[in-house]
Amino acid sequence: MRFDALANLRRKRRIFLQILAILFAVTGLVVTSEGRSTRFQMLPALPTEAASDSLILDAVTEGQRTLIAGEQGHILYSDDNGTSWTHAQVPVSLSITAVTFCGVNCAWVAGHDGILLRSTDRGESWQTNFTGTDIARLSADAAEATIRQLEAEIEQASPDEIPDLEWELEDAQFALDDASAALEDGVAMPLLDIWFRDERNGFALGAYGIMLQTRDGGSTWSLISDRLDNPDDFHLYGIARSVSGTLLVAGEAGTLLRSRDDGESWDRPDAPYQGSFFGIVAARDGGFIAFGLRGNVFRSTDEGDSWMAVETGDERTLLSGMTRSDGTIVLVGSAGAVLASNDNGTSFETLSTSGNRVYSGVTETPDGKIMLVGFGGVSIADGVDSHE
Repeated sequence: MRFDALANLRRKRRIFLQILAILFAVTGLVVTSEGRSTRFQMLPALPTEAASDSLILDAVTEGQRTLIAGEQGHILYSDDNGTSWTHAQVPVSLSITAVTFCGVNCAWVAGHDGILLRSTDRGESWQTNFTGTDIARLSADAAEATIRQLEAEIEQASPDEIPDLEWELEDAQFALDDASAALEDGVAMPLLDIWFRDERNGFALGAYGIMLQTRDGGSTWSLISDRLDNPDDFHLYGIARSVSGTLLVAGEAGTLLRSRDDGESWDRPDAPYQGSFFGIVAARDGGFIAFGLRGNVFRSTDEGDSWMAVETGDERTLLSGMTRSDGTIVLVGSAGAVLASNDNGTSFETLSTSGNRVYSGVTETPDGKIMLVGFGGVSIADGVDSHE
């Protein structure tokens, strides 16, 4: 039974990735000046005056510089609190899902097709650092190593141990098939979040349980998905680090993954519900706030060991959040949802906004206002009332 379910899941995912690859091939090919066919998503992003009003998926601020990023590879920067925006030089036209600073001048973005871009000039220009093809190669190498190890273990195993080892071997073989298909047909899986502790140490994570780690500023990346207790390869949506240094990842179907040693090992604390978490933020008092479907918000004050439901009275799905410079926690999401907490997530106030936009990201502007991004671009929530 376990083998059949796992086999069906793997086959469905492989078919899904192949269909996406075919769609990209059919709908996304252009001919370059050299006569080569290529997907338009792999061409440099084209500046457009409408970019700041289009789909913006994330935003971040460092000092006086604010970065926003979204569809078609658009990355823009502002040094005047969002009054004006300048297009960055971006080598791809893939959707950018997450953006972060890793220092005064260093910034990173993650996006579709497993892309990671790095900037060393505060987001004004970007270089491709890592791609989905690199993920597929790492996945294939990991699967081959696992297959060799399991084959050796089966040779030495007792009859009672062999069935479980054979199931694990089949799983590894399916993983190798998936990685080989991605190398051959193209990679469609998106990375959904990226976080750096400093210029050298960072993580990127995303669909199908993919998680990457670098300890050398992106010169090399390691695939660490096999360290995670995530046997169903649920999507991973967000990562945060507590005041004491605990890392917590939030994901699909109640997935919570925790590391107390900077990512070397991970455990899986009990989740307070089985719905998807779309994000997690660290509070100033050392706690975590996890949030997701239907306005569910949960708070932990013991590094994720236990969770308390936070009653907000709002059932709109929450997609992103941040802790402001004064410690206020802001959560945003669908249908214009903006919630704020001044007590480290113990309670939340619903802020009024005009319209029913879907907000996919939030940051604090240099002058202390709440900047919201999502469908329809950028808006500013000044205090309780939103001026859009």
